[in-house]
This record gives sequence, structure tokens and C-alpha cells, in this order.
Amino acid sequence: MEFVKKEFEKENYKLISNYYINSKTKLDYICPKGHKSSISWNSWQQGHRCCFCCKYRNKYTIKDIKREFEKEKYVLLSNKYINNKQKLNYICSNGHKCSICWSDWQQGKRCMLCFRKNNSGENHHNYGKKFSDKHRKNLAKARKGQKHTKKTIQKISESLKGRIFSKEHRNKISKSQIGNSNSMYGKHGSLNPNWKGGISCEPYCFEWSSKEFKDYIKERDDYKCLNPYCCSKNPNDLTIHHIDYNKKNCDPSNLITLCVSCNSRANKDRKWHKAWYQAIMYRRYIT
Repeated sequence: MEFVKKEFEKENYKLISNYYINSKTKLDYICPKGHKSSISWNSWQQGHRCCFCCKYRNKYTIKDIKREFEKEKYVLLSNKYINNKQKLNYICSNGHKCSICWSDWQQGKRCMLCFRKNNSGENHHNYGKKFSDKHRKNLAKARKGQKHTKKTIQKISESLKGRIFSKEHRNKISKSQIGNSNSMYGKHGSLNPNWKGGISCEPYCFEWSSKEFKDYIKERDDYKCLNPYCCSKNPNDLTIHHIDYNKKNCDPSNLITLCVSCNSRANKDRKWHKAWYQAIMYRRYIT
């Protein structure tokens, strides 16, 4: 415990906990900016710190990434850095123009065109065109082991290009199936009545990856579902809900602890649920 306390004090953290069991024990602390939270010694050794301060801290800047690219004679073309999933355009040491995300770079991945050239002996500058027309024809013949007519080869080649169904095939589907809410055409994508331009595919905020931050929200809410009319059979199966349905807004006032059942029901009548949970948070923590 004394060793852990000294390590915290080196970075001006004040350790509140008085006991230490193992590396997964939650240790309460006060960070240099006055935030109270908890962290395990295992997470501390991995480089994690205060979950509230981390949203004001950017681990990497575009200058840092550019410096890492230049070490391997890569020229970085992108001028902005948002997160480690963003595609960064570059020119490799062999003159290939391509893109890579920072997380793939950290995992050791490099120029995709150089990799293909070294493994196949061919220079794939047009790597977006995966197969030639001759290759598609040979592949279509090999799949069934017999010769095909031009029409069948054309259909198979279209499926290889990513066209799952032709227009003729779509027209054969009955109107009742298209109008059915359970059909694949009436349920997915832009045809869905709840479609909002793919917002659900956007990444969460940085704090959402911190387990300590989620544990803090649950501890604040006394480890229970705050919906007073909860009727779930498993009320202890808890999760954290974004009140305004914005994944990037991880402010503690916008987060509330709910059971999985109440969280799923909140996807319907979103305006009502937003006002409902905002009122609960206001009565519980402000008034």
C-alpha cells in the first residue's frame, strides 16, 4: 500500500483508500484537478488516469503522428486528426498513395500496396478493382465445373461486384412482402421509418471506453435502475443510457443508470423518454 501511495503522489494524486488487496482492487483517489473517482492498480500501470481529465487531453496530435510517419520515410498528406479510426492519407517510401488509420499503424500495419507487391510479385496500383473480367469468367466456370452462357457469366460477375439482387429479382418480390415490416427491404437502411442517416454507426465518446467512468456513474446512482416504474425480471442487469441519445455527449448529467429492459424500451417514444429521464435527474441531483 505504501508503494502504491508513493506512485500516486509522484503525479500529484491523493490516494483516499487505506487498503490494497490485489491489482484489480478499486482505489479511490483525488486527481490534481480535484476530481474524485476510483481506479485499479492494473489500469494505472497500463497508463490510465483520471477519467474526467482524459476528455480534455488528446493523446496524439497531428504533429506527433507526422513525426512517426517520417521515421519510416512516409509523407503524411492529412492535416487533421480526430481519432484512431480516421483514415490518414499518405505517400509511402515507394511512392504509393494510400490511407491507413492510426490504430492499424500502431499494430504494425503499413502500406497495403507494398504488401501486395511483396507477396504476389505484381504491382497492384488499381487495388480497388479486385478481379479482372477474365478472372471473373474463370472463377464462374470453376464454381460449377461446367461452361456457362454469356448471360449466366454476366449474372455471376455482377454478384461478385457487390450487386446481391438484380432489378428483375426485386420486381418479382410480392407487394405484401415489401410492405411487411419484417421483410428485409422494409426493415433495413434508408427504407426504415426510424432511419436518421446512420447516426447509430458513429463511434462513442472517448470516456465511454473507460470502465472506471462507467463504474462511477453506477456508483453515483446507487447501483440500481433509476426508472421508478421498472418491471424487469433482472433489475440488477444494469447499463448506462444516454438521455439525449447522443453517443458523443458523455457528460455525467446526460448519463443515467438503467436496467437492460428499460434501456431497450427507451428506443421507442424517444421524446417522451428524454423528458422523463431528464426530470428524474433534475429531481435527484439538482433540487
